[in-house]
Amino acid sequence: MIGNDEEERIANSMGSFFKKLPDELIMSIVSELEDPKDLVSLMDTSRFFYGFVSFDEIWRNLYLDKDPDNRKRWNVDFTKWRGSWKKSILRTDEEVKVDCGVVYSDLLFTPYQNTQIDYRELFHDVIEEEKFAASRRPLDARTFKPLEGCSKGRIPRIEESTMTIETFNTNWYNYPFILKDTTKNPESRWPKWTMDYLMKRFPDEKFRQESVDWPLSLYGSYASSNKDEKPLYLFDCNSHAMKYLVGEFEKPPYAKKDLLEVLGGCRPDHTWMTVGPERSGSGFHKDPNSTCAWNTVFQGAKLWVMLPPDMTPPGVHTDTDESEVTSPVGVAEWVLSGFYNDSVRLSEEATDRDGLSCVIGMTFANECMFVPAQWWHTVINFEDTVALTANFVPDVRLGEVLSFFKNKQTQMSGFHPIKFNRLLKEFVASHRSEIDSKRLAVFEKYLEARSVTDTDEDVGELKCLIDLPVFELFVELLKEKGYEGELERGLKDMKGVNTSRVWEKLKSGKDEGFKFAFSM
Repeated sequence: MIGNDEEERIANSMGSFFKKLPDELIMSIVSELEDPKDLVSLMDTSRFFYGFVSFDEIWRNLYLDKDPDNRKRWNVDFTKWRGSWKKSILRTDEEVKVDCGVVYSDLLFTPYQNTQIDYRELFHDVIEEEKFAASRRPLDARTFKPLEGCSKGRIPRIEESTMTIETFNTNWYNYPFILKDTTKNPESRWPKWTMDYLMKRFPDEKFRQESVDWPLSLYGSYASSNKDEKPLYLFDCNSHAMKYLVGEFEKPPYAKKDLLEVLGGCRPDHTWMTVGPERSGSGFHKDPNSTCAWNTVFQGAKLWVMLPPDMTPPGVHTDTDESEVTSPVGVAEWVLSGFYNDSVRLSEEATDRDGLSCVIGMTFANECMFVPAQWWHTVINFEDTVALTANFVPDVRLGEVLSFFKNKQTQMSGFHPIKFNRLLKEFVASHRSEIDSKRLAVFEKYLEARSVTDTDEDVGELKCLIDLPVFELFVELLKEKGYEGELERGLKDMKGVNTSRVWEKLKSGKDEGFKFAFSM
């Protein structure tokens, strides 16, 4: 509680107008300022505004909300990280110390509190439990079943040499597991990609970090000394460096046959380098296009919370078809709101009709997590972490991917129209006589009706409606590449309607599915 004298001092510092406003409205007003000079001028008006505007999230948003051209225009761009967004944008290493005791704001305190979270202390028990599990001999996938051989609510570790494609397709395709190779020196199984190694090899190479593309040396400086509630996460699939890195590892045995490879150069984005500082991570999500995934840690450690497809995670809300997902802003808020504890209780108590439950586990260096298609998962880096993740489609999950391409076009991601269009034109030109007549009609209608042809944007990022006939082309390519048997089984496994969204629009005579309908 603050006394009357303190209230008067705060009111005087805020000014007669702003003292009447809630913090949220003041923040909205301040956020309208686009020029850092205006923010500095506002800071000079009083102790209250010096403290309020020093909140680094304001400066972070000032930078991230602008595209590269506008960052230069408004002079917020920088090439050196100086420990905070404010100092980096203002290009100064100095900061005047001012008594800002007149600022009392839950709006500012909550994000600050989230930055102080100590995951090592918070997850101490599970860390010790998982370290012990990692030190033991992994299970033999041929003799153990998914719900056997490890503690309830945990994720089993499997010896890589025992996980054949046949064993995977029979028993393990729908349950998370951690793959380890102990038959030889574990450090020789995967590349030695540490942050130091990558920065020495690719210091000036630009990698994608959410909404920015920074040289790796700049991101390394940021990662080692940021105070963000939700640190930027390097998640890159298209950098020049990735062209080299993707050829320097061997896939897990269960991922070597990947049916999405038939899409060739137009297959959706599928292999990412991920780098994140302590406290970074990703909120609850399902992997794109109903694919499976594997994730190998090279440096650091990750904590995983995973739930079966039909078990909605604590703190997460979705609509019926899961096209809209709402959850806390970051993993720290999710944890501190008590949802991690709720997940622990679920892992100890709840199971679905197949006996599957929420599971919690950790991966350390040279361990590879398998993420089954459609499983919810969140990942928290409690150490500075370097990893690689890739999406793939095994035979046994083909039906789900076919169904997704057929019935959830608006949720597809990773496809780039310019690449898709190029492959489709080439395929129609060279295989016209072999293409199913219905699908050929779809292809020709699409190619004739497209009003925008050359964009390399991810369809999942475009603020528009575009219907790529992915399902139809995928089916034809599976046939052309000799996967008729896999396709037949996949079509039998499909769920949902029997005709694709693209075909229904074609029959109705509507062309809107073949156009870009930009939202203004």
